[in-house]
Amino acid sequence: MTDPPIRIGLVGAGAVAQTAHLPAYRRLRKGALVAICDSEPAKLRALRERTGVVHATSSLDEFLALDDLDAVDICLPSHQHADAVIRSLEAGKHVLCEKPLGLSAAEVEAVLAAQARSGRHLVVGMNNRYRDDSILLRKFIQDGALGEVFHARAGWLKRRDRVKPGAWQYERAKSGGGVVMDLGIQMLDLSLWLAGYPEPERASAAFYYHMPGVDVEDTAVIALTCAGGFTVSLDVSWHFLVDHQEYDHFLDLYGTAGSGLLNPLRIFQHLYGNLVNVTPDSPRRIGNIYMESYERELAFFVGVVAGVEKPPPLSEQRTLARTLDAIRLAAAERREVRLDEVPTSSGA
Repeated sequence: MTDPPIRIGLVGAGAVAQTAHLPAYRRLRKGALVAICDSEPAKLRALRERTGVVHATSSLDEFLALDDLDAVDICLPSHQHADAVIRSLEAGKHVLCEKPLGLSAAEVEAVLAAQARSGRHLVVGMNNRYRDDSILLRKFIQDGALGEVFHARAGWLKRRDRVKPGAWQYERAKSGGGVVMDLGIQMLDLSLWLAGYPEPERASAAFYYHMPGVDVEDTAVIALTCAGGFTVSLDVSWHFLVDHQEYDHFLDLYGTAGSGLLNPLRIFQHLYGNLVNVTPDSPRRIGNIYMESYERELAFFVGVVAGVEKPPPLSEQRTLARTLDAIRLAAAERREVRLDEVPTSSGA
């Protein structure tokens, strides 16, 4: 006899839900999408017909009152994440939330306090952790194949020649920032995760504003120094005027005994006095690495709810949020900022 599937409801049916989450549900084996909540009636009707979900509602209260709902997948605009997560936890639901968990360290602290009170699981959707190349590189690092990893060099270019006026992503109050909250947060989390999440201690940053009609940064250059001497250099942009294919998405990790590079995955070790490429052979990819990461993320979340997977420590989200606050402060004041200058909650 097999266990019944974990019943999941989706909150927010915008771009990331339609391009990544909803397609991933079609391949989810031990979980089932049973409800959708969205504020746009026409979109809600269309998605109910397309997905065949049992429940479709524009009311979050009505959605969270459903008895046949074990968990919630939150894909709302960023400024609505913290409130929706807290309300879902208080309703007794397990939660998967798209990044970011909150727009500031204070918001994240409020969410973590709600999670501790609820006793329910909370996972933040950092899908780059679930790419097969990221997973394999982390295994090399954990096995000590690269020695002591001391530096990460990362970047992501996603040039946007056109900006949709009025989109929430370009309003600071709704997005929490521009390219840093879009691309930088993912590369920063991935760099720290691969290195075992050392605590950042100092941050420097420069933000650039070159896109007319946008009040958030379109380019950022960031440097971090972490406990134990681990450092991160990060460049992200919507506006670099270069071939985006060449600089699209990369992360290089350097250790005392080797290095690991992503996109594509390459592993180098210093063996017998020589630098040797020890990248494992992998079969030809059939699927899409982006879509596969979301499929793996959802399957992992279902495993967490079912009690067969251990959720990532939420202390990582506290560290990430305080680091982002420090980066914003460093850019605004044009100076290096110590993380101990950043309060963990409002009024702290």
